[in-house]
Amino acid sequence: MPPVPTRLPARGLVLVAVALAMLGYRFVQVDLAPFARDEPQFLAAAREQLRTGHWLSANPLYGNLGLRYGPAAFWFYGLVQALLGDGPRVAIVAMGLVVTLAQLALAIALARLLEEDATFLAVLVAWIASSPYQFLWSRLAWDLTSNAAVFAAAALLCSYRDLRPGRALALGAVLGLGLSTHPMVAPMVVAVLLTVAWEARARVREAAPSLAALLASMVAVNLPYLVFLVRAPVVGRAPRLPWTLAGVGSLVLQAPRVATTWGLAYYFDAEWPSFRDALGPASIALDVASLLALVISTAGAMAGIVVALASSDPRRRRMGRAALVAWAGTVLLLAVVGVALHPHYHFAAAWVPVFGLAATVAWLRRTRPRLGAIVLAVWAGLAVVQFVVIERWMAYVRDAVGTRTPSYGTPLGAEADAVRAICSGPEPSVVVRNETALFRFPVEYLATTEPACRGKEVLVCADEEQPFTRRCPPAVAGRRLVRLGYARDRGGALAVDGVAISPRALR
Repeated sequence: MPPVPTRLPARGLVLVAVALAMLGYRFVQVDLAPFARDEPQFLAAAREQLRTGHWLSANPLYGNLGLRYGPAAFWFYGLVQALLGDGPRVAIVAMGLVVTLAQLALAIALARLLEEDATFLAVLVAWIASSPYQFLWSRLAWDLTSNAAVFAAAALLCSYRDLRPGRALALGAVLGLGLSTHPMVAPMVVAVLLTVAWEARARVREAAPSLAALLASMVAVNLPYLVFLVRAPVVGRAPRLPWTLAGVGSLVLQAPRVATTWGLAYYFDAEWPSFRDALGPASIALDVASLLALVISTAGAMAGIVVALASSDPRRRRMGRAALVAWAGTVLLLAVVGVALHPHYHFAAAWVPVFGLAATVAWLRRTRPRLGAIVLAVWAGLAVVQFVVIERWMAYVRDAVGTRTPSYGTPLGAEADAVRAICSGPEPSVVVRNETALFRFPVEYLATTEPACRGKEVLVCADEEQPFTRRCPPAVAGRRLVRLGYARDRGGALAVDGVAISPRALR
């Protein structure tokens, strides 16, 4: 297989640069990113590791399965904080870089595997960059080590001819870190293990060192978590959803969905009509493009698996097997577990539509060049449309200063400016009466990182019942009481004591 040319044609070089710029948009105006419930708790727990010297063996938060998941994301954030400080923007960019580099590695590895040119690589990278789901996830201080690990594992899986111990150690470590982040990565782990074992069936003795290295590194990464699980209690889990044919069909569509704008209303909740109004007539085009993208993503993924399994190249067959098991395994696992349709539960198969569509387009370009050129152009056009949707989404967040919904909320920059206003007085203790839909966690965490709050105690409370929030205490001399409310009738703009906060980053 010839390598990707080191000297790209001028047109290919320009297209690759444009696609990389689309990926780079993930790191533009990070202050527009959400910072709501889990993220500040993650960063606080990671920082506590540095204070106490005790590194976590499990996630301190319980998941929907009634278990505490693995600690890998907290290890990552602890290292970032030790090196670069505990500011949330640093954590977001660091995790976003890891996720983005893993996805870029898969795109490059696929272009090499499929023996494609720079134009193909540019469209593939643009397609990854245009996913609004991956865009949002790359801007969260969340447990995205699971997402990054899956893409990195897929890149490693398709980039070797024979699995040597060194590559096996890396593959096992990456899979181990993913599994030590979230159990929903398990279908990808099973897919890789079955694929590697299948290839080693005829030469077990020769492959034994590599298989041992893969398993050993995976277990070693998970050893602290496995020890924790032996003693871990299971608390009440989310209600199990029953099996239905429609439900299983919806599960099949979730991995392809992640590559498209389909179902984006998930992150808007009740404000989706408002976003559609902001789009104007283009909202109809969004509906059409979303449906078309879902059909192409799903059909492309299925066709790509078939094409890969029928290929004469053993590495392509390997990827076809892994994709089939990862996708089907994810559907089966979630159907058995019976949880709600959350997009991030499909991390284990999120790489499959990327690989499948790439394999389909590459096959068409080889066997039916004219049709292949048309499909490649449609693919590129959809990537551009989806990227425009991302840009309009961020424009909406900027103009409305976020939302009042739990799925997004007031963005980080606006929260930070409100916290600076809260700490602007001379009092060493501040009680914040929360009259918004915000959780207390972002305000309390930002109060520990913003210089204006240094040396101050900030307590968030509510007069009415709010999740995770205590009732406001009685007034005490020397303690400042401030009201945190909304500045407008709609959107997430904040006001402190009735004074609207104009976020500096959003002006």
